[in-house]
Amino acid sequence: MSVLIKLVMGELGRLVRYKILPVSLATAVIWIVIFLLLSENEAREVAPLLIIVDVAAMSILLLGASYHLEKQEGTIKTMIVMPISLGQILTAKTIASMVLALESAVVTSAALYFIHRITFNYAVLLLFVAIAGAAHAAIGFFLSLRSRDFTYMLVLLIGYMFLFTMPSFLFNIGLIDAKYEWLLMLSPSHSASRLIISAVAGDFNIPMTIAGCLYLMLITAVLFKYTVYPMFKDNATRG
Repeated sequence: MSVLIKLVMGELGRLVRYKILPVSLATAVIWIVIFLLLSENEAREVAPLLIIVDVAAMSILLLGASYHLEKQEGTIKTMIVMPISLGQILTAKTIASMVLALESAVVTSAALYFIHRITFNYAVLLLFVAIAGAAHAAIGFFLSLRSRDFTYMLVLLIGYMFLFTMPSFLFNIGLIDAKYEWLLMLSPSHSASRLIISAVAGDFNIPMTIAGCLYLMLITAVLFKYTVYPMFKDNATRG
């Protein structure tokens, strides 16, 4: 456990050095400014979407930036020759990525309370953000490992957002009928969106909530075991 803690602290240190954590905090400040300009009802409606942006898009983007910066510096190749397992390295990187998503949820929740006195079940929200964050960390690793550089990773991210995030956005603004939501749950972004919206609104569709949690955890396990782990090992070995 002490080794994992040291690895996580090292990952967080690199996020600060690469200016990734400060960028994430700056994004949260933008959300606060938006809440100041909105009414209480508008802020409650917009808040889940802002959290989802950070979990589904920003976390993937920032993880990709961190991975390719580490690759340029040779950090990853150095880490695999240390007396630590590849699983510990990936776990530490995943936890560090989830910190970005949880930080956004905490800042957003605090802003909603202090600006509009809006409260909700924080424990459930953080649980759902952690589940969604882990799934999107796995997706972020997959996209990063499939890309030769950060620019190509951005192209893959845009493609992912077009296929999986855009339909969820269209649903949330009412352009896709509610009868298609179970089909949309096949999108990791929509499953995450449904969980976070339900936590903020306090309106839970129990079957859909359970399905969303299980689906995101399944995606996380499958991606890490069958794609991220072997691809990460291969990429690190080749440098």
